[in-house]
Amino acid sequence: MYLFLMVLYRGMIAGGIVVAILLLRVLLKHAPKIYSYLLWAIVLYRLLCPFTFVSPFSFLGIFGETDGAQVQIAEVQSAVQGVTLAEERQGGQPDETAVHTERREREVRLSRRTVLRIAAYVWAAGMAAMFLYGAVSLFLLFRRLKGAVRLRDNIYLSDYVPTPFVIGTVHPRIYLPSSLQEKETDYIILHERTHIRRGDHIMRMLSFLTLAIYWFHPLIWAAYYLSGKDMEMSCDEAVMRKMGEDIRADYATSLLNLATGRLFSSGTPLAFGEGDTKTRIKNVMRWRKPNRVAVGIALAVIAAAAVVFGTDPWRAEAGDAETGQAAGAENEELRLAADAWARAVCNRDGNTIANLSTAQIREQLEEEALLSGEEGSYVFGWSSPWPWDDEQDYRIVECTESRTAILYYAWTSDPHVTVWQEILTWNREGGEYQVVASSLRYLDGISDSDSFAQAYGEGINGTPIDYLANGAGESLNENALENREYYQEYEDLFAPETAARRLLNLSEEEGQSAVAVGSRQPDGSVEVTVSFPADGGNAKVKLVQPYGEDGIWVVQDVE
Repeated sequence: MYLFLMVLYRGMIAGGIVVAILLLRVLLKHAPKIYSYLLWAIVLYRLLCPFTFVSPFSFLGIFGETDGAQVQIAEVQSAVQGVTLAEERQGGQPDETAVHTERREREVRLSRRTVLRIAAYVWAAGMAAMFLYGAVSLFLLFRRLKGAVRLRDNIYLSDYVPTPFVIGTVHPRIYLPSSLQEKETDYIILHERTHIRRGDHIMRMLSFLTLAIYWFHPLIWAAYYLSGKDMEMSCDEAVMRKMGEDIRADYATSLLNLATGRLFSSGTPLAFGEGDTKTRIKNVMRWRKPNRVAVGIALAVIAAAAVVFGTDPWRAEAGDAETGQAAGAENEELRLAADAWARAVCNRDGNTIANLSTAQIREQLEEEALLSGEEGSYVFGWSSPWPWDDEQDYRIVECTESRTAILYYAWTSDPHVTVWQEILTWNREGGEYQVVASSLRYLDGISDSDSFAQAYGEGINGTPIDYLANGAGESLNENALENREYYQEYEDLFAPETAARRLLNLSEEEGQSAVAVGSRQPDGSVEVTVSFPADGGNAKVKLVQPYGEDGIWVVQDVE
């Protein structure tokens, strides 16, 4: 689902850029079309490139400070999980209204997650359909090209194609119809070779890839269509400039005769007569060699657009180099790598863990019996306790190359939740991040205030360890009522002191931790003070009894 949220975020940003480029195309109406064509590269970059540069001139700065896509996506994810980045809860009241409200909030969160999950499946299905359409189109085209005869170099003649075009990526070929008139051959071949020289065949392939990913976005469809028009018109202009003579009439006639409409709709071939023939003929007939002033203005517009629309805002204050470096370190690519790691841990995806690890870390994980198997079939982790939900059971609480801290919420079948803390250190080689140091700390048997803060510093309410919100409280209460006579861990849940010790995973060794229960409040809750003799630290916790006077106690606010 994270990938789908990232696509939504990038599509939102790119949509604004497309609107801006539509306005800039009006400004560049009388400039050579190559400059309008170059503007679309900004959209392609924002939609496909895994990283972005930062500048104080980014258009995103008008919407306020931002750390980039990773913060936006984190906010969306947290909202779906019911824990927004700025959320402050007042919950924990055991009365019926509070319990009903809490359950209603959980239902809303589950509904949001369900809607997003369905939307993600629809998006994936649409993307698969687009790729299938492109593959089938190419297959049918290649069938028509069987029997083509090589004329010279990479130029081929075929009886079954109605117009000249380029196809291929590494070794592109030019195909000409056998019926092509000899007087048209020179500038038509020049047109197709201009496509190859400029890399248009690569750009068109990337454009179709982008369209397949963002198929749901109407502005991306508009960008795909208009960028194709600008590409063809700029190529027409390049041919007329190189021919050095007035071929406009013959060229326009050839465009009309060889117009293919939407024959090559997959977007991969670059056909001489493809696209809006009427517009291209008008552009050809009014073409004039541009003057230097117009070229200078067009270049200035493109440079400004690249800086404004191609960068993310820089949060660092002027002169504050350390802040700027920190903002750069906690970048989108690193956040994505950390998120992929955390999800792989939750999913026991050993292959992803192995791919994100150096050889030394893989050996370490194997020695710790966390990673087993061999290349391509690695298995990670064990059965229980373990994080169950790769959308909800982890929090990335810090993310820099020097220190990435992740909290995991590990479940048992009871159900009971413990907290793990993993610290990662990264190294970037070959454009990819890999983990060079990893330490996993199991925050159970807590006996010091530092461990307590690491486990619950993010709060209790709304996290997976909140039994009122995680969906496990009622099951835990039922299990406890049925089995309290047989298992001490269940019996402990019916008294505030022992419930706090059990649910907060405190050490049970004598002298390691102490729990003092305060008086019962009018709302039915009690306040418990947890202290740690070793370092003198303490914390206050509220416990509530939401399942009736005979039910278990669960932990709420931590102060």
